[in-house]
Amino acid sequence: MIFKKLAAVASLALFAAGSSVAAPVVYNLALPNISTFDNVITATGASVTTAQVTSGASTFSYVDLNGHAATVTVTRTDTGALATADNGVYSNNGRALSGDAWDISPQRGLGGGVGGKPDIDGFTSGLTFTFSSPVNAFGFEIGDWATCCTGNTRSVDVQNAYSVPAAGSGLWIAFDGGAATLPANALTDTDNPGFALENSYTNFIGAIDSSGTFSKITFFGDGFGEFLVAGGTLRFASVAIGSVGGTELPEPGSIALVGLALAGVVAARRRKNA
Repeated sequence: MIFKKLAAVASLALFAAGSSVAAPVVYNLALPNISTFDNVITATGASVTTAQVTSGASTFSYVDLNGHAATVTVTRTDTGALATADNGVYSNNGRALSGDAWDISPQRGLGGGVGGKPDIDGFTSGLTFTFSSPVNAFGFEIGDWATCCTGNTRSVDVQNAYSVPAAGSGLWIAFDGGAATLPANALTDTDNPGFALENSYTNFIGAIDSSGTFSKITFFGDGFGEFLVAGGTLRFASVAIGSVGGTELPEPGSIALVGLALAGVVAARRRKNA
């Protein structure tokens, strides 16, 4: 009986550990494969909202999950000023973005360090997207990434703190002012999926974090010296919490609970055998 009770405690502890926050699922796709991102969202029963980027616009309207009017506003991360699409439609080797774009060519500028992590050079040259109604899936199109500058070296502090490669032209994303992650890093031009598929320096970057919702997203690149644009069509959604899996990250307390429970199970078994 004691063994069964302790086994139940262990099962409960394992459930607690497994039900913790999942890491965001990120997508780096060639433009013809954007449906991969959309299909993950629709498979949860949610729908994809789109907003085509147009020159001169910095605020885009949409209808949120509850049927209410909402907006997403785009600002320059370094100044907080409204960011109007200023680069027209980017096209390369017959493949064009689906709308206009912002020039976000990487420039030196520190920021983005959260929770004691070091700042990331290039943070301030990006864009910040602010949603009036929270979402948890977001993506857009990229132009001219990985054409050069893949040999840039990141500081040792950044490498260690964010578990990222030493070199590369990276595309970074951060949610609600949290620590940035690196969903894409190019060491050669073929690391751009658009180039690998059809010799076009175009791609789509998206992320889904169904552990919660977010209202603000910052995106930037650190391939200093390269031209980089973002825009096309913004895609976003609100999927059910826990509906899209990532790497489960058990909390330390849950791990400790599992260990204590299993230790009790072993002790009970030994007493029973004795």
